[in-house]
Amino acid sequence: MNLNMDLQTALIVAGLVFLALLFAYNQWQIRKARRPRELSPEDDLPPMREPVVGQTTAPEVAAKLHETPAQEHIERREPTLAAKPAAPAPSPVTSNDVAVAAAAAAASSADADETIAEEVALAAAPAASTSAHAQPGPAAQAEAVEEEPAVAVLDGQPTPAVIDPLIDCIVPLHLERKASGDRILPLTGRLRRAGTKQVHIEGLRAEANAWEAVTAGHQYEDIQVAVQLANRGGPLNALEFSEFVNAVESLAESLDASADLPDMTETVANARELDAFAAGCDVQLGVNVISDGAPWSAAYVQNVATQDGLVLSRDGTRFIRYQAGPDGVQRPLFTLQFGDTNFLRDDLTIKAGRRITLLLDVPQADQSAKPFKTVCEYGHTLAQRMGAQLVDDNMRPLSEPSFVAIFNQLEALYVKLEARGMPAGSPVAVRLFSI
Repeated sequence: MNLNMDLQTALIVAGLVFLALLFAYNQWQIRKARRPRELSPEDDLPPMREPVVGQTTAPEVAAKLHETPAQEHIERREPTLAAKPAAPAPSPVTSNDVAVAAAAAAASSADADETIAEEVALAAAPAASTSAHAQPGPAAQAEAVEEEPAVAVLDGQPTPAVIDPLIDCIVPLHLERKASGDRILPLTGRLRRAGTKQVHIEGLRAEANAWEAVTAGHQYEDIQVAVQLANRGGPLNALEFSEFVNAVESLAESLDASADLPDMTETVANARELDAFAAGCDVQLGVNVISDGAPWSAAYVQNVATQDGLVLSRDGTRFIRYQAGPDGVQRPLFTLQFGDTNFLRDDLTIKAGRRITLLLDVPQADQSAKPFKTVCEYGHTLAQRMGAQLVDDNMRPLSEPSFVAIFNQLEALYVKLEARGMPAGSPVAVRLFSI
């Protein structure tokens, strides 16, 4: 009996000791968790944000946006013996200036996330309105007028956006009352493409007197929907037109709007006429660099193209030379192809050939950049470096008379495109001569 009592007492004491140890351990863990740790260098780093490529920006273009545009240069100033004028006192940098500068930088970047740019611009708007109360001097007012010219709107018409009557069939939708972008966007699921033709939707903002792509948070007085009449896939046909009209009627019904639908026969006829014009101007010029000796490996060609600043296309079949346009956006100028080589899938050490083709898409390249001259100069330099010669598609050496003949043909093509209102390299020409 005494033995049982001693065993029971021992077990109780052991249990109490275990509970006391468990309680002490928990208290120690709590104090340890609350103890402030030392700061590490990683604590000062900003949070990571994945890069965003805009919808209107192709991946090949986004790969070259970091380059400095060709037209930017440092102005050279000659030395002078005149007395150096006193430098003006630097103006203090305020948070308003920083906000406005951030908005301008975000909006001007070609690959900037549109949503982020809009948020920064909205944040800068109060700052800009606050700074407007200050009275600038006459010189500052003159500079402001020169740097920020007003957009001219003829006859009170809204400023156009992407939709262009030159290549689009436009259907106006008259709203009975204003509609928000948040209400419109969920209803536009069927209005992306009609067959192989692009469809665009724009809304009229009264405060800006301008059409814009429908955006969440904005109010619109009217809507216009347009389908492209032609592209390199051919003209808009009756089936594509019917698909487009059905989607527009469904959108109009959902928005309690009236639609001015065009006549199908007339629209299809206009599409065929535009396609015939485009077919007569759809020219691609090829210049070939032919090896005088042994074939080149694909790895060697890839190395040369990469060192020359060309960018591999997304599908891996060609390298692209980009050049900044008047707006500072990098656009394709010409491409480099090495037979049927795919630089992403093929074994570049085994694949070989003796011909490199430089291809110029004439309607899509900006005329002011003189693209054919650039192609010929690059091809001549490439031939000298690689021990090759420059020939045309018929394998005949390119001479000065042949260059002059090609230039004359290009000038006639450029004049034809200008007369139609779609100069080579313009946004409307790029849309027409694409898929």
